Amino acid sequence: MPSGLHLIDRGSGPAVIFQHGTFMDHTMFAPQVAAIAGAGWRAVSYDSRALVDPSPLHTLADLAGDCLDLADSLAIDRFVLCGMSVGAFMAIELALMRPDRLRGLILIDGKAAAYSPEEREALVPRFEPLDVDGPVPEAFARWVAPLCFGRTTASSNPALVEHWVERWTTVIPARAVHRQYRSWIDRVDRRPRLTEITVPTLLIHGDEDVPTPLAHSLGMQAAIPGSRLVVIRAAGHTSNLEQPGAANDAMLDFLRRLPAA
Repeated sequence: MPSGLHLIDRGSGPAVIFQHGTFMDHTMFAPQVAAIAGAGWRAVSYDSRALVDPSPLHTLADLAGDCLDLADSLAIDRFVLCGMSVGAFMAIELALMRPDRLRGLILIDGKAAAYSPEEREALVPRFEPLDVDGPVPEAFARWVAPLCFGRTTASSNPALVEHWVERWTTVIPARAVHRQYRSWIDRVDRRPRLTEITVPTLLIHGDEDVPTPLAHSLGMQAAIPGSRLVVIRAAGHTSNLEQPGAANDAMLDFLRRLPAA
């Protein structure tokens, strides 16, 4: 696990660990950390290694290892893992690698499928130029904003969108986004192995998600034994930020239903 990791660690009790998406950081889970810590859980949200040291390339398996190292460093044995987008990709890897460490799994706007040749053809020219010093370029931030946030949020909560555009162009390193993208663009199709996931699983998905349509979570829900799907209305790819109340309710209900440790 890289040193200098930025994280939020709130509350006490059974632990929930959060991992963010490609363009985001640990602050994207602030609404969930507050709600879950307030409900008697320990909530930990941390920055991916790409935000700490964006120099080396890494894999989803590396990110899963980082998550386990973080849990070990915080004396957390078993935990609920919540990942959004690439965080969900990593969470699937960890659930397959070390199911013994998980009490539950929450996948937000994720997918198990590999990227198709058509998706690669569209994405690679956009992401490869980000292997540069400095923050995310303004033009890229404006291009990606409608992919991260749904049309309802864009019209009803433009301040949220602008907050993240400003953060991308002032705080988030372009190379960190590039390294995150490189971790998933060639990912293995995990759909054939979803039946191996036996820990309690909650899927949360925005009904306006453009880059990862709802069909992906519908397919995962059908494949992961006993899993539940909550569709967040009027939300895009960052459904937990766009509709935090609905996302919090879904998570807290899921946590309450978990078997005792």
